[in-house]
Amino acid sequence: MTVPNVHIEDAALLGERQAAARALMARPLLTRRAHPTEFSLVRSHTEWLVQRFQRVLGYRLTVADDHARLVKRGLVDEVVRPLTRADGTRFTPRALAHLALSLAVLVETTEPVGIRALARGVRDAAGEAGVDADPTRGLAERRAFCAALLHLTDLGALTETSGTIRAHRDDAAVDAVLTPDVDALRAVAAHLPKAGDTADTFLAGAVDPDPESDQAGETTLRRLLAETAVVHREELPARQRDRLAAHQWRAAAALGNLLGGEIEIRAEGVALIMSDEAATSPRLPSDDPVGHTALALVRHLAGRLNPGRPATSVPVPDRELQVALEALGGADAPARADWARTAGPEVPDPDRLRTLVLELLADSGLLLGGPGEWRLTAAAARFGAEVDDRVPRIQDNDEDDRTDPARPRGAGHDASEHDESRLRTDPREDLDRVASVLRTVANEKVSATSGDTGDERGPGDGSG
Repeated sequence: MTVPNVHIEDAALLGERQAAARALMARPLLTRRAHPTEFSLVRSHTEWLVQRFQRVLGYRLTVADDHARLVKRGLVDEVVRPLTRADGTRFTPRALAHLALSLAVLVETTEPVGIRALARGVRDAAGEAGVDADPTRGLAERRAFCAALLHLTDLGALTETSGTIRAHRDDAAVDAVLTPDVDALRAVAAHLPKAGDTADTFLAGAVDPDPESDQAGETTLRRLLAETAVVHREELPARQRDRLAAHQWRAAAALGNLLGGEIEIRAEGVALIMSDEAATSPRLPSDDPVGHTALALVRHLAGRLNPGRPATSVPVPDRELQVALEALGGADAPARADWARTAGPEVPDPDRLRTLVLELLADSGLLLGGPGEWRLTAAAARFGAEVDDRVPRIQDNDEDDRTDPARPRGAGHDASEHDESRLRTDPREDLDRVASVLRTVANEKVSATSGDTGDERGPGDGSG
């Protein structure tokens, strides 16, 4: 008789639970209709998932007969991703308005409804709310209205019973019958504004980057580690930096148990590293034109700017960035000929490609800031640091020679004299760097004795 291996069974069970947790992190709303495999997995491990999400991240999970909703809280920029249409373009404010109005009408609809009747209901609801939106008014309005409905069908909260939404988008005379899932529709909007809220007060009340209590502060750090590509110490408030140094190993154990993956801890920051099949954040590198250009750009900038020595991020000169983007993905870039053969119509135009590349690198934690104020983080060096020969060199005439690392020798540019002058500039920089690293290592060794996988209830922990 074969005796089952208990350890293998336990590992398989934990793997299923972690896969379900990652599915919820990637898609906080899972419906039986749109995501049957992931939803079935979540239903199988509901009790474990509900307890762990609450204890580790402070997230509320609700699992119904036909959908599961993970309600995230405490973060805004890190967890919010712009809604996009099928072609990748972002929802306009008008499309978002139609989404809100459609939800308001559909949650009160229990029977199948024609799309033309729904459009009239949205028009009436907009009039009551004082919003200028009318799906029956013209092509632009109808497209925004249909984009909102297509998003709801992708979520599995709305089903095309007869006809299609796209057919109505192309021809206003074409009708289609839609069947709403009211419970799932009610779960789409997890955080509703209160009466009197403005956009600023609503967003300000949704996030607290520097909580007073240690328990809340540690939960915030766990959320950051789970939701962002890299948590940089220099970007944290002073109190949160101290908490990260003291509790980073405990956070690593709790998140590893919930989501799988491994924690990478360095002097400049901490990152939760997932395998390719487990990743929930934007993937880099990838084979599409955006990922290809982003990888080439980050390697080139890392080689040219040398981040992390001694700073954890360095400014990216705007001209350097624009010249590199033009050389790697511009209209005359050699790579475009290869993409035309392999990617076909999916190749973005040069302007769109620039936007998507910068968004990907920002979402991946490799670029910080914004236009004119971009900074390359030390994490970029993980992808290599090699100046790309396709990018023309830009001579930098100021005292910062990072954009011209191969300074010619002789004629007043003796290498040894140049190095000595840099050392004489401010020797305290190297001393401060050494002291910072020593303090970080000491904190890591002390905190390593206080591991917590999230199984036990801590002092004063009222979560359940």
